[in-house]
Amino acid sequence: MHLKEQWIREGFSSYYVVKKELKLTYEKNILYNHTLPCLLPCEFRIEDGEEYYYYETGIYTKLKDRISMLEPKLFFAYLLEVFEQVASYLLELDHLKLDLESMFLDKEDRPVLCYLPEYEKKIDEQLRDFIEECIEYISGDDKKRVRFYYEFHSFLIKEKPNMEQMKDYLEVRSEKMNGEILREKIKNEESKSAQNMQENLSDLIRDEKDSPEKDEIKIYEKTPKRILILIGKIISVVGCFCSILGIVYFVLKIFEYGFYYLFLIGSLVSIAGLGVSVYGCYKLWKKNKNPKTFVDSWQKTENAAELLDEKTILLEDEDDRTVLLLEEPMGRLVPKNPEQKEIVLDDDGFVIGRSTQGTDHQLEGTGISRRHIRFYKEDGNVCCEDLDSTNGIKINGVKLNGKKNKKAVLKEGDCIKIGLEEFYFKQD
Repeated sequence: MHLKEQWIREGFSSYYVVKKELKLTYEKNILYNHTLPCLLPCEFRIEDGEEYYYYETGIYTKLKDRISMLEPKLFFAYLLEVFEQVASYLLELDHLKLDLESMFLDKEDRPVLCYLPEYEKKIDEQLRDFIEECIEYISGDDKKRVRFYYEFHSFLIKEKPNMEQMKDYLEVRSEKMNGEILREKIKNEESKSAQNMQENLSDLIRDEKDSPEKDEIKIYEKTPKRILILIGKIISVVGCFCSILGIVYFVLKIFEYGFYYLFLIGSLVSIAGLGVSVYGCYKLWKKNKNPKTFVDSWQKTENAAELLDEKTILLEDEDDRTVLLLEEPMGRLVPKNPEQKEIVLDDDGFVIGRSTQGTDHQLEGTGISRRHIRFYKEDGNVCCEDLDSTNGIKINGVKLNGKKNKKAVLKEGDCIKIGLEEFYFKQD
């Protein structure tokens, strides 16, 4: 398809401009709101009665400038992620432009593509043509990189693989393959950490039993806070004394010479200094009011030992005999992405979403709804429920979305995909 396209520069920004000929609704809305960070930001402008796409390119790095420095296997793995993101928003992959001129990189060297509804070419053909273009562009001295491109191109032609087969080729492991490995790794790490913690606690308890009072005195004597507090007290007292002298001096000058503005300013500054010094004295003396400032490490160790044995702690009030029960969490979500944090499902009816209101854990990312998923207990099992999210949930690759298929019972090691973020469920 012949496109009426041009590259222009406006001030500090650069644009790829294409004349718009098709009537769009859904695709235009996606492009206009720039919902997907893996696509170039697009504006719609009207010039001489004609509408144009304006794709902003100046904020990204050209792929052509860095293609010879990128690790090809990692780059194509990122490219497959882009394909999945685009498909998850019901956009046609054939409208993506795969060539060195139209592809860019963000700050993390992840691909950013141009989605052009006016352009249409089968994505598998584009991928093969793109690899051929890369082979011609990169240096032949880098034999390892050139060999990968040739082998990957041959694989695409002979096998005609789908997305999962390409992932396997690029060693982007599927959820089922990673599940067993991750579960075994988690068990080994937890057993080691628990054993080390138990040994440390035993040593600490033994030392505390031998000489708890001596250790407390040492902790108390070695802390540098006493010296800092003493210095703060001295500074505060000196500040109070100087501020009082300043107030007396400037008041006498006002009585002697009248309300001269320098005397007024000096008296106000002295009064402010006196207030600050008095407040500092009050805070420091109040902080040091309790003579027992050392850490009661024996009590903390005892509490930690109870938590390590996974016992429920009962706190009993001496007067009212009120019992506070701290329940064990239902389970945990171990992230596949190391940049994400582990999520502890510590309440029945635990809700995850990107909204700060009405959720127990805020999770930001592409394709995540305001209230996306809920975890709860039913008949002794931990279950999850889709909260009418836009993109649904995937449990081990099976999508949960709709009125009939919204709930699932979770098992140890199940892979849960929320938007584009993936987690492995571990039951406590």
